[in-house]
Amino acid sequence: MRNGLFITGTDTGVGKTIVAATIAYALKQRQIDFGYIKPMESGILSDDYLARESDAALVKKAGNLPESFAEIVPFTFPEALAPLLAARRAGVLITKTNLLNSVKKLIRPQRLTIVEGAGGLLAPLCENFLVLNLIKELNLPVLVVCRTALGSVNHTLLTLDRLRREGIEILGVIANHTASNPDIAEATFTSQLTEFDPVTILGELPYTAGLRPDFSDWNRLAAHIDIETLLNLTKSINTQQ
Repeated sequence: MRNGLFITGTDTGVGKTIVAATIAYALKQRQIDFGYIKPMESGILSDDYLARESDAALVKKAGNLPESFAEIVPFTFPEALAPLLAARRAGVLITKTNLLNSVKKLIRPQRLTIVEGAGGLLAPLCENFLVLNLIKELNLPVLVVCRTALGSVNHTLLTLDRLRREGIEILGVIANHTASNPDIAEATFTSQLTEFDPVTILGELPYTAGLRPDFSDWNRLAAHIDIETLLNLTKSINTQQ
């Protein structure tokens, strides 16, 4: 039986990790057993950087996760590039098989597992293998994270359309505001989106530029996500065979 969710984005830098960290915090507060995996992370300059500045570090801190970084992020690369290119430039060969094996061995069916992708749905992870392919292999429902800036309705509708055409179950959308003073495009984003797609809006996070692992105000962010609906939808979909 499936027991997890996959967080993907409409692009890189849309706030997937902030959403993952906020959900991790909320689950910890509810004493729900969960794990978090980010299969690949680029821009990791050293072990110290991984432990202090990485996406994995942010989620590990927010969720108070006991797992080691090796258990959270199996593959890291020094250059901040798409994983396929970053791996090639680092002289590392990663295949679909060893990527899937590395991720699947970290998933425990008895607990909820959050898997966070890299970039958008069609970002290349390794040769002939995209984020989309990883989602299908893991057979997890998807939470889509997007911006609210001008152009994001298009990007989000394209992502939702591709997921549906691939037969992938969608939990909903969480939107991240990209400015402290939203303009009309940002302020009306969710109403514009749902006018053209019946997707469930599970939250809108306020502007959160420059979050670091020492950030402590997770309770404020968690209040902007409908965690209970997210958990209920995840449970309902995961129990379907």
